[in-house]
Amino acid sequence: MAQKSGTKSVVSSKLSTPKKDLDGVELVEQAINVLGALPGRLLDDDGRPGGLVLFPETLRPIVIGDLHANNENLSLILDHESNMDDILSGKAACIMLGDALHDDRTGFMKDMDTSMDILEAVLRLIVKFPGKIYYLRGNHDTFDDRLRKSGISQGVEMKKMLLRVKGVEYTAAVERLFESLPVFVIGDGYVITHAGPPHGGVSRDELINIKKHPETLHQLMWTRVNEFHGNPSLKEYGEKDIRLALELLDMPGDTQFIVGHNPIWSDGNKVGVWLNVIGIQNHHILYSGYGSAAPYITFIDGKMTVKTAAIEKPEVYYYG
Repeated sequence: MAQKSGTKSVVSSKLSTPKKDLDGVELVEQAINVLGALPGRLLDDDGRPGGLVLFPETLRPIVIGDLHANNENLSLILDHESNMDDILSGKAACIMLGDALHDDRTGFMKDMDTSMDILEAVLRLIVKFPGKIYYLRGNHDTFDDRLRKSGISQGVEMKKMLLRVKGVEYTAAVERLFESLPVFVIGDGYVITHAGPPHGGVSRDELINIKKHPETLHQLMWTRVNEFHGNPSLKEYGEKDIRLALELLDMPGDTQFIVGHNPIWSDGNKVGVWLNVIGIQNHHILYSGYGSAAPYITFIDGKMTVKTAAIEKPEVYYYG
């Protein structure tokens, strides 16, 4: 069920009393440090944490799609089945596809209170479970005024709210957090990014040194699938781009390619997952926010499994 505006939910019932050792700027800076030292995160040519993560084969991935300020669904997923127990015991880790911020429902897009809540929740998760919360950068992980939905500059609105409530130093730290995020995960039998592959594919070196490839970074955050099978525009990708990316990344052709960001058409709107998008085998879109059944993807014994943490399957409002 869609969470009502203004309500707050605990990230997880097993995290109902998170440690309060860090707060404000300190919390954000610690989250940046933890994300920079993620297991499998490769350093770029300048010795900085790069854009590519090689996800440890010893960990079960819990892949969470765009949440768009839905704290409730994040809580449901973390508490589903053995997820939290496996995180606590070091058997599993979350891979979040970005776009935790900004309610995407009509009538709620300018409300930044829930975005502040989920930002705080994610920061505390990252710090509480170092090396177990991977967060990829999405197109909503920015203050850029080009980020607009239904005419609302959600990035600008978020920055205004943080400046007013948290202050200049905190807001600057959050912007550094955005800039520090990885953009691509390679795991055992799967690859994950927020939006989709760049035109003409992408190499490991480009991903590692993503700060030197701003156009590639932009496409990884913004490009959408071309669902009409025609020639993709500069803002779209097609099956050819996926195949080229897998080839350049030295990944098998049957690798599962998982993204968020894109609209969910077809049957995916029933739960928030669209498998084999527009007939592209092993290419999947995952949305875990409002209007979904709190879905996530995991891999058990090498096999991809889709799970839903919410019992109800409400009508979809909007995806993107």
